[in-house]
Amino acid sequence: MNRVLRFSTFILSLVLVLLAVTSAILITPAYLGSQHALQHEVRLSYERDQRALDSLLKSKFSNIELLFNEVSHIRGIRDGLRTGDLDLVSHTIDAFLAGSSGQQIDAITVTTTSGRAVAAANVSMLNLPLPLTELSQRYGVPGAWRSVSATIGSTRYALLLLSIPVTSEVDGQVVGTLNCFVLLNDNFWITSQLQSLFNSDAIYIVSDGQVLDKISRKGFQASVDPLATPLNNGLYMRGDTILREHTFSIDQSTPYSVLSVLPNSAYQGLQSAYLSQLSYALLLVVILGILAMLVIRKMTRGALSHLAQYAEQVPESGSPQPFSGSKFKEFARVGRAVERMLLRIRERDKRLSSIIDNAPDLIFIKDLERRYLLASEKLASTLALQPDKIVGRRDDELLKGEALARAQETDRHVIESGRPIQYESELGEGSAARIFLLSKFPILDDDGAVMSVGCIATDISTIKKVQEELDLAHQVVAATNEAIIVLDADNQVISANRAFQSMCNADEFGGTLVLSRFLSTHPQISLHLHGHEAWQGECSLVRADGSSLPVLVSITQLPGRDGQQRSALLFSDITNLKQAERKLEQLALYDALTGLPNRSQFHQRLMKQLLRAPDTTAVLFIDIDNFKSINDSHGHALGDAFLRQVADRLRTCVQAKDTVARLGGDEFTVIIADVSTRSQAQAIATRILHVLREPFELGTNHCFSSASIGIAMGLDSGEDPEAMLNNADLAMYEAKMSGRNACYFFDPAINAKHQRRYQLEEGLRDALVRRQLFVEYQPRFDISASRVLAAEALVRWHHPVFGTVSPGEFIPIAESSNLIVEIGRFVLNEACREASILHRDGFNILLSVNLSPRQLRDRDLIKDIEDTLYRFNLPPHLLELEITETYVMENIDQFIPVLSQIRALGVRLAVDDFGTGYSSLMYLKKLPVNTVKIDYSFIRDIPGDQDDENLVRAIISMSHNLRLRVVAEGVETAEQLQFLREQRCDEIQGFLMGRPGSVEQLRRLSVPTSAPHE
Repeated sequence: MNRVLRFSTFILSLVLVLLAVTSAILITPAYLGSQHALQHEVRLSYERDQRALDSLLKSKFSNIELLFNEVSHIRGIRDGLRTGDLDLVSHTIDAFLAGSSGQQIDAITVTTTSGRAVAAANVSMLNLPLPLTELSQRYGVPGAWRSVSATIGSTRYALLLLSIPVTSEVDGQVVGTLNCFVLLNDNFWITSQLQSLFNSDAIYIVSDGQVLDKISRKGFQASVDPLATPLNNGLYMRGDTILREHTFSIDQSTPYSVLSVLPNSAYQGLQSAYLSQLSYALLLVVILGILAMLVIRKMTRGALSHLAQYAEQVPESGSPQPFSGSKFKEFARVGRAVERMLLRIRERDKRLSSIIDNAPDLIFIKDLERRYLLASEKLASTLALQPDKIVGRRDDELLKGEALARAQETDRHVIESGRPIQYESELGEGSAARIFLLSKFPILDDDGAVMSVGCIATDISTIKKVQEELDLAHQVVAATNEAIIVLDADNQVISANRAFQSMCNADEFGGTLVLSRFLSTHPQISLHLHGHEAWQGECSLVRADGSSLPVLVSITQLPGRDGQQRSALLFSDITNLKQAERKLEQLALYDALTGLPNRSQFHQRLMKQLLRAPDTTAVLFIDIDNFKSINDSHGHALGDAFLRQVADRLRTCVQAKDTVARLGGDEFTVIIADVSTRSQAQAIATRILHVLREPFELGTNHCFSSASIGIAMGLDSGEDPEAMLNNADLAMYEAKMSGRNACYFFDPAINAKHQRRYQLEEGLRDALVRRQLFVEYQPRFDISASRVLAAEALVRWHHPVFGTVSPGEFIPIAESSNLIVEIGRFVLNEACREASILHRDGFNILLSVNLSPRQLRDRDLIKDIEDTLYRFNLPPHLLELEITETYVMENIDQFIPVLSQIRALGVRLAVDDFGTGYSSLMYLKKLPVNTVKIDYSFIRDIPGDQDDENLVRAIISMSHNLRLRVVAEGVETAEQLQFLREQRCDEIQGFLMGRPGSVEQLRRLSVPTSAPHE
């Protein structure tokens, strides 16, 4: 529980804290300034001691050098070296070292000009087996001190070495070298001099992180580790300790560090003074605070008591008395604020009471002993009591039976778990009894404990009755054998009975798919669903397992309360009826697979139609594009299912008076009656092309297809059925040769065209041998239109009779006659040869070659690519192969392994004519391609055509997200180029920048990017 503080205590504490903080703020700057001054003085002392150190060591080692020069002039040493008497030399040196003059020299070695050496050590080095002779032979400048070192065991010994030559008194020739050693390890005279100089507690001589020598005062205990303590510009000050680092070097010796530890007595005195002053200030603060508190308490005690009495005397009900004035304005404001707060609480209580009494729901609150604390007028009315008769009573005094048991059980649950609960219960008696949905919830105190139980009860008697009626209606709908489906305005299923799922042979989700497929294949059903009249007709329902079910479809419009259109579909299974009707017809006149009229029935009906009205009759000859590929990819069983779906779709495109027949394989015919103009026949053919381009669902698979349609009019063919069918066949062939997915009318000129086609096909066979084919190259520029990045290889044919033949004319001929494989091999060979020459001359231009569908099926394709690259020594990344989007998308699973092998060679892949296929966006990510080429049909009308602009933006964005480059084909205007630049297209190709031409044109448009290759 939170402790309550007296106001005067709080004010005293606040005053004391403020005064203490003020004192500390006033004293602290003086303390910090003094501390800074001490640090500056320590820094100046450090610099003075560094200069004193340099002067001391320079003086000491200069004296040693002078003394050592005198040694070199001792007669015994000169004579011994001149005569080769090393014993005399050794004796002389020993005598010198034993004297007082040699105490600061630790060892001397003498080397003759012949390489003989003698060494003598002072007492400090008698037990150290240092290789003095070897050390003295290390080169150094005569007359200058230098550093040498030796390691014995794990100990490294650092020495200072001075070498001077010894000359003969007789002839002045150098007779030897005198070497002087001063050992820095355990060198008492150096450390004692430094300790005396610095007046320090401890001295350390350090080299390369190793302590060579140290000295400290008796009883000194280091508070810091000199070697591990970080220094700031050679200094470290903390508490009562100062750590300094000086350096020294003698002549050419390496630098050595001198670490000195000094007492920080000035800092200790400053800190003691600061604490003393701060103690006096705090004592003064306490005295002043107590005085201020006594004054404040005297002034505020009466005002606070008056305010407390006003708050304690507030009545339980009604408005509070106005607050009388106070001596202090602030306390008067607090009193008036309390008064306004109490008034707001009273107003809020009134509003809450009004809501509770007038709410349509029952509202009540009970305490933890299950006694009613509050009860609404609605609850009192339901229990036939007055509200004041309910408050203070328990449930066992008001309820009985199941209602009492549920009330007690739920109260206990809410109190024990602290969680809300909902349940249904019947309240009231006899005819006045009603069903309520009670929502009970805990009311918590400030500590989160349950203090009471609240409840809101809603009358759901009417809802329960409506629900029972709906359940009965649902049972009736569910039990009927007729399939009933309710659809909204968007043809989405609102509800469907079990009979529909049974009829579809699927679960709820599968039934929805079957219905969606049914509506897509029966467009007239969708029209009637959005109409205003009832409709009934026979249709075929393709179930989930692919089987077809004849049904009688009834459509009824349902009124909606919310103004939304709803439709009811009723499916009646008429399988038995249809089977009886079809048995006789299908035996002789109908195709067993599709149920369509066969060739015999077709001829009979066409004959009758021509006899009746030859001038208003048309025949459509329909050939399914790429049916063989569908059969090969999905199997004959699914191929048959595909043909059945084609038949179903064809039925939806014509009227009952027309005839749809299957001649065999993937060939269908349609007899259209009462057509007087070509436009009428054209409209029906266009509708057929549209429905056959929609996806076909083959079990778990789906595929896409199209059709080529030839149309023969009775006006042009007379009354001969065979002639009319033949004319429609020729027109269909013309549509297929023109790119498929089209319809053509028969025209006498078609015969002449077929004759020309035959001549071109024969000429094309000789064109490869007689070298009538050649290759031109259309450049591809970067988006700035300043640099050629690539070029597309385009085959051309100059016929000796017909002249230049358009590729659009002879390429389809080559495709159908299998000559396209040889032509493709020729273009690949020429492109690689020219690309190799360009690469050799320093032009790194990628050449792109189109691959036909037949080439992709050629088992020698990969070998041809490898051989061609090897033959011309062409880097694979300079070759790109273009594949047509529509054909690859229809056979994607078949061609992905082939394309992956091509990419494995290092050859780039591009998707040509992108945007003209059905499933490009879905399957593009599966293809191992590098580049997407937007078909020129989408570039032609931009900018200006909003649809084409949006499509181009989407293609560029999607391709970049898949890390693919984008090439725009057919760029012919500056406006198109600017639009593509704004959309961040990568490359452009079109007549604006360059038409197809020779390799020399590429050379003129390009700049070599590297030096020519051998």
